[in-house]
Amino acid sequence: MADQAASATRTRPAAPARRRLFQHPGRVAVVAITAVVVLNLFVVLLDKTDTSSGDAKPLPGNVTAVSPAPGSIAGPVDTVQVDLDDSLTGVLLIKQNGAYVEVPEDQLDRVEGLSQISFRPGPGKEITRFQPGTVDVAVLSWSKTAPTGRPAHPDSYAWSFSVKA
Repeated sequence: MADQAASATRTRPAAPARRRLFQHPGRVAVVAITAVVVLNLFVVLLDKTDTSSGDAKPLPGNVTAVSPAPGSIAGPVDTVQVDLDDSLTGVLLIKQNGAYVEVPEDQLDRVEGLSQISFRPGPGKEITRFQPGTVDVAVLSWSKTAPTGRPAHPDSYAWSFSVKA
């Protein structure tokens, strides 16, 4: 019996050889390192990309925002809006036939507390729709508390946008 037990342990098949996870670990390392380098390069380039228009002039201190943005593309009935410093008020002017025309007060929409002034073309208004091409807009602004109201020479800011039909 002892011989049989000894021979059984000797004839036991050997454990299968452990299979390697990767056939070529050097290649896997090269591919992984290359992927990390490419991903980092992509992140750095994306961070450094300048998507702003190079010719846009910064807004003056008395104008917080304008819409449509200078140099942008708008539709023929998009709203023109200016957001002034909260201590100011003003009017919008839109260039028509080569000259700026003040938008009538009853056609302006105002949010007095925020000093926002807007105009949307439409039926029964000075401008029913913007014509395709460049639209020039200006805002005249002055202090809400000016004792004489609108001064003779108020501050102004002008910008333009394109209208596509």
